[in-house]
Order: sequence, then C-alpha cells, then structure tokens
Amino acid sequence: MKFDICIIGAGIVGASTAYQLLLKNPGLKILLLDKESSPAAHQTGHNSGVIHSGIYYKPGSYKAKNCLEGYQMLLDFCNSHGIPYQKTGKLIVASKPNELPSLERIHQNGIQNGLKDLQLLGPESIQEIEPNVRSIKAILVPQACIIDYIQVVRQLIGLCVEKGLTLSLNKEVATIRNTEKAIEIICEDQSCFTAEFLINCAGLQSDRIARISGIHMPYHIIPFKGIYYKLIPEKKDIVARLIYPVPDLKFPFLGIHYTRTMSGEQTLGPNAILAYDREGYRPGSFRWKDTLDTFAYPGFWKLILNHWQTGLQEYRRNYSIHFFAKKASEMTPGIVASDLSYHGSGIRAQVVNEKGAMVDDFLHFRVPKMIHICNAPSPAATAGLSIGKQIADWYFEQRT
Repeated sequence: MKFDICIIGAGIVGASTAYQLLLKNPGLKILLLDKESSPAAHQTGHNSGVIHSGIYYKPGSYKAKNCLEGYQMLLDFCNSHGIPYQKTGKLIVASKPNELPSLERIHQNGIQNGLKDLQLLGPESIQEIEPNVRSIKAILVPQACIIDYIQVVRQLIGLCVEKGLTLSLNKEVATIRNTEKAIEIICEDQSCFTAEFLINCAGLQSDRIARISGIHMPYHIIPFKGIYYKLIPEKKDIVARLIYPVPDLKFPFLGIHYTRTMSGEQTLGPNAILAYDREGYRPGSFRWKDTLDTFAYPGFWKLILNHWQTGLQEYRRNYSIHFFAKKASEMTPGIVASDLSYHGSGIRAQVVNEKGAMVDDFLHFRVPKMIHICNAPSPAATAGLSIGKQIADWYFEQRT
C-alpha cells in the first residue's frame, strides 16, 4: 500500500500532526511509524507532565506563539474528550536578590505574551498561599496545570485510527530513499513502506532521520538526562502549587522544581547532565554509538568549554542527593536527603550548532516531499496541537 504521508515518531508532535492533517483532509492515507512497542515512549512519556503557560518565552518566538495557542487547544481537547488535568497554578520564586532582574524579565515576558491575572508577590503574600515556601519575591502564574501526556497521545492516535490512520509499531527506520515517484522507508526488520511525503517527528533521533534522508544538518542532538526524585508521603503536601526557581535565562533548563503528578505524588527535579545513551532512562545507561556520536561533534566541546562551571554544578546535584536536597531547601527549608527517593528520569534532545550554541527555539527543514522537525523543545508537549497544526499547514502549502 502506498501512503500519502509517512510520519516518523509517535510522540505528541507526531500524533498531533496526524490529527491535524486528518482534521483538514479526512481522506488522507497516513502511516505513523515508531520504533517502540507503544506510542509516547520517549520525551512525551518522560517529562514532568506540566501544561506550561508561556511565561518564560521571548515574545514573538515560535516557542511563545505555539505555547500560548497550544495551551488553549490542549485544554479544549481534554475537555472535549474527558482527559483529566488539574489547574494547580505555579509560583516562580526568587530566593536571592541577584535573581530579581531575571524574575522581572520573566514577568514582562508573560505580560507581553498576553497572560492574564499574573501577580508579583512579596514575602508575606507568598507565605499566605504557600506557608512552606521561602522567597523574597515570586510570580504567581494561575494558568499552569498538570496532566498525563501519554493519555493525550493515546486519545489523539485513537481518533486518527478511527479516521483511517495506519499505526505501525516496532519499526525502526534504517534507510530512506527519495525517488522520483515516492519516498521509500526501509526498516531494520526489512519491512518497506512507500509514501508520497515524509514528516520527521522523531524527537531524540530526528537529526539522524534527517541525515539518512539526505538533509545537510549543521546541528547535532546532544542528549541531556534529567533525574526526578519524589518526596516521602509525610512531606508530599509541603506545597500545593508547582514551585519553580528563577531559571538562568542563558539556558533552556528551568532548574529543580516541585511538580505534583496526576497520581498525587510530589516530585523534585530535574537536573541536567550529559546522557551517554539517547534513550537510556535507567541510572548508568550507556551506549557506545550515542557516546561516540556526541564526543565526535566539535560543537559539543565548544559547548563544554563555554559552560563547564554550570555543568559541574549539575553533576554535583546528580551524584550527591545531599546537595540536591540542599538546593531544594533554598525554596522550601527542611528538605533533607532522606526525604527523597528516585522517581525516574527524562532525556532532553538538546540541539547544538557547530559553534557550541544551544538552539532554544523551534527548528525545522522543509524540502520537496519532506518536512523535518529537528528541534521541538519544551514546551512541545503543551504546544503539541499547535505545532501539529503548523506542520499540517506547511504540508498543504507544499502540496498545492
């Protein structure tokens, strides 16, 4: 069978893209391929489960636009299909005077991005709503929510299958041939699929998929692992809202934060250290191919040279649970190492250019018969439906 479109990657971006394509043209024959045995097996299924408001992102950026639009699209979708979520709200807290300028910039970003009901709070007001939080100033973001993104992806794919989507799992792409008549996708198990158009939503493997399809990629994915801990039951109600520190605005990471899960647990994390396996979520995971791939890229060493001090802090938090607890207690005094237990980890597909700079916004390549999404960073889960709509629009532009 020849398909109109093959989408590689059954995470939230791939699933949302299929959904938006079929909304516009229910007659499309779409193949959704994934190398795992179930959808949402990587970044979508290993994130903190937060629905972001869009307060952090530079006004006018893809991130800001897609997050703001995607936030409402996601809530509407969940409300329409009975997917549970909780509007918890978020506090972004400044613990030190030198964090106040960054806090103010974040507040201004939120205002420019159109967020309503943001509040700047002083110490007394913070104590009133979060008695266990210590901060000299904070932003209250009422829009923030939590959700299980795996449920969202399952619902999206289920609706697409009803419209004729073919979902094919356990299919790791090995070769892509772009012929005059069609695109051939050959998998490791020697199965072969043909399609008139290819959309690459492969997340952690998206740079490799782009290269084997013939795209010149002056970028490289450097995987960073983030470890989460959960609090003991006696302390899981220490805060009611999401609690985030003021992030270093030079980095795309948001720092150690409190996040309640839909199952009621309270998690702390993540840190951000180099991963030696792009898909290795267990402690100590290692894969030679991924490690050599990272070390062979000149941009990686330039990144390390520029940010080695920050990297050392992250490694210290990773290998010392006592130091991790100490950093957490800057926001909520009284957290000690014995309050924490390992909760799991996620891996961020951080795109780095040849100069060692981290790409912090949406990155895509559009060529005849193909669209490659090579960077869909956080808040891609929040923004998934908006990103999918944008990709669908690009597809129809190219086909007219």
